[in-house]
Amino acid sequence: MTQKATAEVASATTTIKPVDVPASQTRAVHKGRVKYDKKAESEFFVDNSALAGFTGERILYMAVRELIENSLDSCESSHILPRISLSLKLIDPANEMWTITCQDNGIGIPSDKVPVAVCSFLTSGKYVEKQQRGLFGVGLKMIAAFSTKDTDHPLKVWSKSLEEGTEYYFELRTDISTNRPIVLAKRQVKEDALMSGDSGFRVEAMLRAKLSPITKSRIYDYISQTSVVNPYAHIEFETDDGKVTFDRRTDRMPEPAREVLPHPVDMDLKTLKKAIMNFMNQKTTLQGVLSDSFQKLSSEKARQIIAEAGLENKPADKYDEHELIKIVNICKQTKFHMPNTDHLSPIGEEILTAGMTQEYTIITSKDETAQGTQPQLSVKVLKPSLTAYSSRTCVINNRPTIVECGIAYGGDISSFKLYRFANKIPLLYDEGSDVAREVVSEVEINKMGISKKEVKEQFANPDAKSDRAVELLPLHIFFHICSTKIPYKTAGKESIASEGELKRYMKACLSDLYRKVSAQIRKELRMKEAQSRLSLYKYYIPLIVDAISESIKIDSGKLAQAFTELAEKHVSGEITATPVPEKEDEITGERIEEEAEGTVEAEVDGEVVRRSKGQIAINAARRKGERSRKPKKEGEGQTTLDTVFTKRARKK
Repeated sequence: MTQKATAEVASATTTIKPVDVPASQTRAVHKGRVKYDKKAESEFFVDNSALAGFTGERILYMAVRELIENSLDSCESSHILPRISLSLKLIDPANEMWTITCQDNGIGIPSDKVPVAVCSFLTSGKYVEKQQRGLFGVGLKMIAAFSTKDTDHPLKVWSKSLEEGTEYYFELRTDISTNRPIVLAKRQVKEDALMSGDSGFRVEAMLRAKLSPITKSRIYDYISQTSVVNPYAHIEFETDDGKVTFDRRTDRMPEPAREVLPHPVDMDLKTLKKAIMNFMNQKTTLQGVLSDSFQKLSSEKARQIIAEAGLENKPADKYDEHELIKIVNICKQTKFHMPNTDHLSPIGEEILTAGMTQEYTIITSKDETAQGTQPQLSVKVLKPSLTAYSSRTCVINNRPTIVECGIAYGGDISSFKLYRFANKIPLLYDEGSDVAREVVSEVEINKMGISKKEVKEQFANPDAKSDRAVELLPLHIFFHICSTKIPYKTAGKESIASEGELKRYMKACLSDLYRKVSAQIRKELRMKEAQSRLSLYKYYIPLIVDAISESIKIDSGKLAQAFTELAEKHVSGEITATPVPEKEDEITGERIEEEAEGTVEAEVDGEVVRRSKGQIAINAARRKGERSRKPKKEGEGQTTLDTVFTKRARKK
């Protein structure tokens, strides 16, 4: 049966006639074959520039940001007080060509490393476990690649490293198809040197980009906020609109961040194999590799982990991947001590307070000239009346993290503003999705000891964008997160995700600060309330003076002045509304007879009783005092002799 069916199927197959396929379709089938190509790193990043944040109108903003961050990292690595000069000029308005120049006094780059460090993607000194501003090391490479892609101008570089002590000049371009630098010129600079100190770095690039008013405002905000969180840096910024300088407010710098060993909980197969490769020439056992390559992992703990994995302690290069993955799995299940935090470099209370106390902001004003109205840049310094600082140390994703929070209140601050920083980098975009915005929304304002109603009555602001009570206060809130790995939401590094217990620690910091500024804010509320009362008094004083002047001949000016002074003293607390003490009055029979204008007669229980009006008044006052001291009882209120006389006296 089976053979017969098989034969039928075979015969049916042989009887099918082939279908003619047109030649065009045949060629299409051949063309549809998948072709595998390799793309260079530079070409990948240029084609996917959004991964590095270089999109549309944000090209100039990202260029400014990357250059300043590189300069600050270069200075802080050797504890050099930063001195940064940045210039952004429009060269060709028709073609939207800009030149951007940045110079610093950092450690520089050795001459043999300059072409690769500037032009070759994924070549950087940032690929270590260390707190630093940059993550990928592609910022300067993107500037070089965009300059090569959109212009025919070379990237100009001056570098003077601490190692060489000699200044070199380069003209570079990027071979985008191969990710290799093209050196057009290289020479040693002996005369007309730009670096006056022991070291430094300068880069000049030509970029094609649009600059909208919003992007220009973002650039100004970025530089202003960088000076707040880095008050030890001297920054000069020059544009076509003018030049502004952000002075150094303190000579104290935070301790430089140090490289740290990875935590064993974060171990994976790649990390373990890389650690073994570092000891390849030393013939070290796996126990030694584990204890020397990971923090919080002693030699005895490493021996226990190898034993729990059921493996022998032999040279590290003798294990296969199947055995190594057992080590990884045991480490994931083992409890270790908390990671070290001494390698992190937070801003610190003294430095952040210096930045908050003198907060620089760029002001754009219009200046009338012969050519017309032109914008003019200037710097305004905001000095608050009160600042406060709080911090927390925590572990997020098995990495040590320090949360810092600051508040600046009152003074020259007129409105609410939220500042977000990550590893001393200002974050300006995507505020609505940031964990800091969630924290501000969730921490109640009653932590300050005031109510929403009080804030909305005393700090009403028609220009406020939000009706939240805290955003009506003249308050600046600063959040800074520092870690070896910031939990950014996107590759653009503009908003931080709420991972682990990060939000809880941030809310604890903000609650602390609310309590610290509560006394000052309550005092401000009392002052505003007193000012409102004084304004009300001053409004009615002229009406009262006019009314009195109509009845009594008196100098209305002096009377108004007297009333005004009295109101001001009352509002300021110099005069308090204390009750006038009652004087004791000695009651005698003679006085009663003198004050009584007669007697009152009343019939009570068939008898006629006489009482003087004075005695009636005294008894009535006594009863009133007794009623105020004693609560009423049931049945009370019956007619008494005194009440009868009181009613008769009132009738007369």
